[in-house]
Amino acid sequence: MKRFRSFLMSLTRSPIGLVGTILAGTAGFLIVTLILWESIGEQQHPYLGIITYMVLPVFLILGLILVVVGIRRQRRRLAAQLESGEIKIAEFPVIDLNDDRTRAWLISAGAFGATAAVILTMATAKGVEYVDSNAFCGATCHVMEPEFTAYQRSPHARVHCVECHVGSGARFFLKAKVSGVREVYRLWTNTYERPIPTPVNNLRPATATCQHCHWPTKFIGDRPGVIDKFRSDSANTHLQTILMLHVGGQTLGESEGIHWHVDPANEVRYRSDPSREDIREVVLTRPDGTEKRWFNSADPNPQWTATGSSAEEDRDEGEETIPTDVWRSMDCVDCHNRPTHVYWTPEQAMDEALLRGAVSENLPFVRREGLRLLKEEYGSRDEALAAIADGMEAFYRDSFPAAGQAQADAVSEAGEVIGLLWATNIFPEMNITWGTYPDHLGHPGFKGGCLRCHTGTMKTEDGEAVSTDCGTCHQVLAMDKPAAQIRLTTEETN
Repeated sequence: MKRFRSFLMSLTRSPIGLVGTILAGTAGFLIVTLILWESIGEQQHPYLGIITYMVLPVFLILGLILVVVGIRRQRRRLAAQLESGEIKIAEFPVIDLNDDRTRAWLISAGAFGATAAVILTMATAKGVEYVDSNAFCGATCHVMEPEFTAYQRSPHARVHCVECHVGSGARFFLKAKVSGVREVYRLWTNTYERPIPTPVNNLRPATATCQHCHWPTKFIGDRPGVIDKFRSDSANTHLQTILMLHVGGQTLGESEGIHWHVDPANEVRYRSDPSREDIREVVLTRPDGTEKRWFNSADPNPQWTATGSSAEEDRDEGEETIPTDVWRSMDCVDCHNRPTHVYWTPEQAMDEALLRGAVSENLPFVRREGLRLLKEEYGSRDEALAAIADGMEAFYRDSFPAAGQAQADAVSEAGEVIGLLWATNIFPEMNITWGTYPDHLGHPGFKGGCLRCHTGTMKTEDGEAVSTDCGTCHQVLAMDKPAAQIRLTTEETN
């Protein structure tokens, strides 16, 4: 202990060395303390991770640098103060291991350096783990609140953000972190986009992410599907649509059904605007290498093609291209474009709340009134929560006083739940409202999704249209039938 005290005194003989020692020691102590606190399961605020693994290591390194600078300056100052020419201070320290003090100093310096190295290694390893965590991706940045909220209620809520947005490999990790630095700059300068655009151009191909779990050969043949909804009548009638989905895929060497679109034997490429909402041209390359091309007849310039496309040579001389158009080979996310960050429509939100019983379907016209309140415009979250709760109570007080009194708790709960439906789908500060992020799985509301191509307007030069036969993808067994009637029919059949 005496030798360590002597070593510590040698580090702090100069003001710079003293500051550096205090800085490094404090930062190291805090890093170890916070890591231990996390390891025993204590709940932490997301910003503590930034402090522990990003801010404090910088101060630790700065402190160590100041210690070295302080020792160097102290030696120069001592040399300048010596008046006798017979006594000289060597430019570099003389390490004599036969001297007890020198050995003690080296042992203390080695222990000090090793401790600092261990702390920095721990902080670096935990820092890499932290910047890959869901808390860092979603909770430390307020502009990501909408995406993080939608992620937490999605089917992939237990899948880490980086598994889809980064994937495996050092190159993609580095690319993601460089991109993150740009996003931090936009946040600091308040120049980020509102709403944040869907990163359709930055995501890795589905083969490198989605298909690690959802391999195409697993999803083949026909699968049943049930769509639940409720009618906006007094009884909030529960309706069901029963489908037999022709998932298809490759069976017995031939592709069919929905997954025909992503069979490697049938390369489907399309040209669209950057959002992939407006598809202008589709090219099918068959296994024998022949091509078939469709153009959107609703496009004012159907023969134009984007720079770099396979049809660029077909343009007339002097004809301009559409600079914003992009070509893309179709894969999973062209239909499953919101597999995780799911935003509902007002109808989907109300139907989901009624289906799980969060809103009582015994309240007269609760779906109709809920939709009316959800579609109103509010300036903030607090305003929406208060106005929706007051609106529900006012409706039942004025229109159905008996039901309102008999089911007062249900009315209050409905107002609270419907308010949260608004607050978890609408974010005024980010310009996110109903429909900002459309879902292309199927054809919700009979728009978008499949209907980007299968509308009758996508035609070849000979006038042959892309198929609009609904039976290619699904067979409708029951369409918006009362759920009670379907259950009764099923019981009678059995």
